[in-house]
Amino acid sequence: MGVTEIAFLPLQEGKFPDDRTSVPGQVHVDVLDILLSQPGCQRCYWGRQVEDRNLLRWFVDWDNIDSHKKFMNSALYKPFLDRFRLILGGPTNLYHAQFTPHPPTAALSDTTSPTTEIVTMWFPTSYSEEDKKKVVDDAKALVAVVEKEAKTYRASAGGWVEEDIDIPGTDEKGKAYVLLIGWTSVEAHMEFRETNAFKENIHYLRDAKDLKKLEAVHASMTEVTGGAAGVGDVSDVQPDIQGEVLNPQSGSKNPPKTKSDGTTTKHAEQLRGAANAFHKPATGS
Repeated sequence: MGVTEIAFLPLQEGKFPDDRTSVPGQVHVDVLDILLSQPGCQRCYWGRQVEDRNLLRWFVDWDNIDSHKKFMNSALYKPFLDRFRLILGGPTNLYHAQFTPHPPTAALSDTTSPTTEIVTMWFPTSYSEEDKKKVVDDAKALVAVVEKEAKTYRASAGGWVEEDIDIPGTDEKGKAYVLLIGWTSVEAHMEFRETNAFKENIHYLRDAKDLKKLEAVHASMTEVTGGAAGVGDVSDVQPDIQGEVLNPQSGSKNPPKTKSDGTTTKHAEQLRGAANAFHKPATGS
């Protein structure tokens, strides 16, 4: 079953990959080229988070989790990480979710959704299958309202995270549900938040049983498949805005064509050559 890797990639100050002709941009092109050449890797959507411009977000569609794990245990993974660390500024974090629909292209790709609202909801690890189904049903109910009332809505996808993950601000782990909502812009989403339709229906998320934390952020995600040239140049988009954090206490189609021409960069070729020297699988994530 198809799965999407969700990766949090903190960047060094000023080493932003938005301009692919820059040095950081070339590094990012190289690692994308390596990633997309892996068996089972379908596509990657990437973009810096609006609320934290030093945080790069990746959503990577894989055939299954095993395809990703094989890459992580391959000889190519260490040189891939070594190259990436030239622009990374801290520990990374990743996990996997099974989105419906898969792939979640319409909600993530900026060709259909110029801005993606990324909602994450955390629950106890003891959450039952019945409880999880209720969360999904309620998320669908909210999306139905958004689709009906907001002309600036574009698409959505949702899914449970496969792993138990850290609950931010606590020492606990929990189960997590991720909801993706595509909008024409961040401002369009903020304007919808002021409507009665939002205020009268956000309870579908905020009042979820045993909700530990609910957070919503935004990013404009560039879709890349099959080659690094599709990385694009988005250096002129996404101004900084104040982040949005929600919690129960405070209240508050057809996939697009890709932009890749299949070319291979010089650095990526060098990385592949270096990988041939490795006989012991790399470890880590």
